[in-house]
Amino acid sequence: MNPKKVLLIYSLKQTFVSKDQKLLTSEGHTVFSLESPPYSDPFRFCWNRMKEIFLGFFYVLKTDVVISWFNDYHSTAVVFWAQIMGKPSLLIVGGYDAISSPKLMYGIFLKNNLRSFLARWNFKKATEIWVVHKSLEQGCKSAFKQEGTLSGIRYFLPQLMTRILEVPTVYNFDYWKKEYTKKEKTVLTVANIPDKRTLLRKGIPLFIKLAQKLPDYEFTIAGIQKGVLSKTAIPQNIKLLGKCSAEALKKEYSKHQFYFQGSLIEGLPNVLCEAMLCECIPLGNRVFGIPDAIGPTGFIFEGEKDIKAVGQFIQSTPLDSDLGKQARKRILHKYSMPLRKRAFENFLNTNK
Repeated sequence: MNPKKVLLIYSLKQTFVSKDQKLLTSEGHTVFSLESPPYSDPFRFCWNRMKEIFLGFFYVLKTDVVISWFNDYHSTAVVFWAQIMGKPSLLIVGGYDAISSPKLMYGIFLKNNLRSFLARWNFKKATEIWVVHKSLEQGCKSAFKQEGTLSGIRYFLPQLMTRILEVPTVYNFDYWKKEYTKKEKTVLTVANIPDKRTLLRKGIPLFIKLAQKLPDYEFTIAGIQKGVLSKTAIPQNIKLLGKCSAEALKKEYSKHQFYFQGSLIEGLPNVLCEAMLCECIPLGNRVFGIPDAIGPTGFIFEGEKDIKAVGQFIQSTPLDSDLGKQARKRILHKYSMPLRKRAFENFLNTNK
C-alpha cells in the first residue's frame, strides 16, 4: 500500500477511533487527527464549527484523503473541502447516524432540522460510506417491530448514489481473552450509561426484569453513573459498577458465565464482541448487528416478550457448556484485523 496522508476527524476519541488510527499508522500512513467534541452550549458549538472550517481547510489541503468517524456536524466542513479539492472522503457510520427513534428520542434523522439536512448532504457528497453492520444501510425490521425505530441509510435517502460497504469493527484478540475462572450463575451487561434515556436504549430495564426472574443468580451492570438507578429500583441480586478500565472489564468478562446485550438500538456492540472473546455465553436482542455477532453461540430474543425464555435458557445451560468457546471462535472468524486492513487498502488505493 502506498503511504498516504490521512485526516481522521471524530467527535470523541473512542476505542474504535483509536484502533483505526493505530491500524493506519501501522501500515505506514501519516494520520492527522481533528477532534470536535459534541458540545451543546452555543459558544463552544460555534467554536467547533469554526475550527472545522478553518483547520479543516488546512488539513485537507495537506492530506490525500479524509475519513470521518460518524456522520454529523463535524463531517460537513471536511467533506466540503475534500469535494472542492478533489480528494476522496469516507464516512464511517456506527448507529446514531442512520436512525430515527421517536419513542427513544434518538437518531440524527429524528427531526427535520439543520442537523439532519447536513447529514443527508454529507452522505450525498462523500466518496464512500462504511457501515459497521448491513442493517444500518438496509434498515432493521425487528427494531421497527419492537419500538417503531426507523433505520437504514437507504430508507432516509432512497436515491442515494454514494457507494456503501459493510465494514465491521475489529478487535484485539490477544488482549480480549479469558484470564480468570468463570463463576456459575453470573450474568453481566456493560454500557456507558450517563442518563435515563441511555439506560432505556441500552435495554437495562430488560436486564432488571431478567434479574427479578432469577433471584438465585448474580447480575452485574458495569458502566452506569451514580444516580441513574436508585437502589430501591433494582433487586438485591444486581451489583452496580461505575466506569471500568479495559483491565477491569476483561476481569468482569472473564469471571461471568453469561453476557446480556439488551439494547433496543445498536450498530455492532464492541462490548458484546469483547465479552464473547472472553468466552461469555451471549444473550442478545434481535436488533441490528447483535444477532449476527451471536449466531448459534448463545440465545437471541425478541425484546421484553422473550425475557422468560431467556431465563429458561440460562437455567438450562451448565457452566461446562462449550458455547463460550464457540462464541470466541465466532468473533475470531468474523471480525479479524486483516478484513479491515484490506478495506482501508482498497479505499485508499482506488480513490485517488
